[in-house]
Amino acid sequence: MAFDFPVPVFAATDFWMSRWLTPVWFLGGGVLLGLVILAVLLVVFFLLSKISRLEQFRRDGSAHLVALALTLLLGGANAIYAKVGPEGQALFGMGGTFANDEWAVISIALTMVIGVIVWSVLFCSSPRFLGELRALFFEGIGLYMLTSLVGLSLIGLASTFLVEQPMAAIEGIPQLFAANDKTFKFDVAGAKGDQDAEFQKIELKYDPSILGQVEINSNRRLVLIDAPTIAEVRSKPFTIEAKRPLIWNTKMGVGECPLPLAAGAEIYVQNQEIDAASLEVRVISTPTVRESSTFVLVAIFVVIFGLLFMLMQAVSPKVAAIALSAAKSELSQPLPIILIIIVALSILLFVFLPFHTLGEDIKLLKDCGVTLILIAATFQAVWSASTSVNEEIEGRTALTLLSKPIHRRSFIIGKILGVVWIVMLMFLVLGTIELLAVAYKPIYEARENSLEQPLWQQCHQEMMQTIPGLALAFFQAVVLGAFSVALGTRFSLLANFTICFSIYLLGHLTPTIVDSAAGGLPLVEFFSQLISAIIPNLSHFSMEAAIDAEVSIPWVVIASVLIYTTIYGIAATLIGLLLFEDRDLA
Repeated sequence: MAFDFPVPVFAATDFWMSRWLTPVWFLGGGVLLGLVILAVLLVVFFLLSKISRLEQFRRDGSAHLVALALTLLLGGANAIYAKVGPEGQALFGMGGTFANDEWAVISIALTMVIGVIVWSVLFCSSPRFLGELRALFFEGIGLYMLTSLVGLSLIGLASTFLVEQPMAAIEGIPQLFAANDKTFKFDVAGAKGDQDAEFQKIELKYDPSILGQVEINSNRRLVLIDAPTIAEVRSKPFTIEAKRPLIWNTKMGVGECPLPLAAGAEIYVQNQEIDAASLEVRVISTPTVRESSTFVLVAIFVVIFGLLFMLMQAVSPKVAAIALSAAKSELSQPLPIILIIIVALSILLFVFLPFHTLGEDIKLLKDCGVTLILIAATFQAVWSASTSVNEEIEGRTALTLLSKPIHRRSFIIGKILGVVWIVMLMFLVLGTIELLAVAYKPIYEARENSLEQPLWQQCHQEMMQTIPGLALAFFQAVVLGAFSVALGTRFSLLANFTICFSIYLLGHLTPTIVDSAAGGLPLVEFFSQLISAIIPNLSHFSMEAAIDAEVSIPWVVIASVLIYTTIYGIAATLIGLLLFEDRDLA
């Protein structure tokens, strides 16, 4: 029976390294799954490249209209499903209470993801793109990112021998896509005369092996058993009082479950009142190994960013050439390596450095690690924007480049994308080190304080709570990097640093400025509102509150910050185009 919660389904041994590397195995397995999916998609793209009709659509530009129409159609269908269907609400973790703002934000974010997939199918199946694929992934920034992902997946594979019963986690992946929240309604006849009502069989479709929670409601007093008569009952009966829900979850133990946990068992109910009863049974299923969702989430991340990287080359080769050249030029400098080494050593030091927080050092490890990665990535982004934009303009290199059939807007967009991919590489490398450190920290703290070793589930939970913080920090670095590219068209390195640092400070102080100016002098209040409208509110990208409360960041927050980043990224691009349009390059 797979209902030994909260005891692990496949527990790591008492060996501390096993408890540490089991979460890493999930992470590496997700990366490997994402790379396999990308390889399968490349095979699909190759097969689609044989369809000549698609090539005609790409040449006359109608492929963009087709992709837009398909994106809006699929995105609208997904939004309706998420709003109306209970399975859709459960999928997004809304628990049946789906607020309109949450629904809108998540629907828009998923529509953006759908758009990436649709455009990739139409444009990455181009024969020209497939011919450039080797250079894209085996040269420059593509090679570095692919090496980082392959290295992480190899670390995960090497950890497999330390994981007991790894197939239990792999088998839990399909369970994630099963309908995990079902509600059944029945009418139960009441007693006739002086005789008790008969036991009525009800049809409940659920998988006993992954049953996580049961909620039973009735407007009459009912008795629930697993046989047609009392004499044949194999487990204790349960009484459902009128208008008093009976709730069970796995933490209460197998013996307290009102539904049979044996495969093929039947359920019978008896109405103990005269009037007919309305019975409602809600069944919530959970995977045998809940951490199996890590495979899916990490794989989705790898696939989406992999498609974005390929889509850049497929849709606009000129922009891609500028972006890849800018990234390759910056990676040839010693600064990225120096920053990565400094931050990596600092994160490792944080693991063993006592913060004297009375057992909450892991909170500071998360906060300091993510913040340090953000600062290093932002510093690299501003430096790259200044060197690859301003110095090329001042050194007349940009004039030579733009004398070729390359538009100024391609130059700016390419530089922004080049900065984005450099930031992505830094987050891949340093984020992996941060996750390894966070997963090990509970074990180190337990050993230092002579406490019982934590289960691998706790290490996994701490690691997974850090990933959304890394995502928010990445979005923040992207916003600041985009603005630094825009400013690099007019300002030197020192001025660019000064302005970006001011944006960083004001962005984090925006809520405080607005609150302190509310109800004060009209002029002060006006300028505070002006700052909040112009400067991005970077407090949205912070995870300090979630760390302090020891809770995970909701998906709706990630979706809203993704939309926020897209809006300000577009705004920064437009500002860069305006500043660069009439810039004299001679």
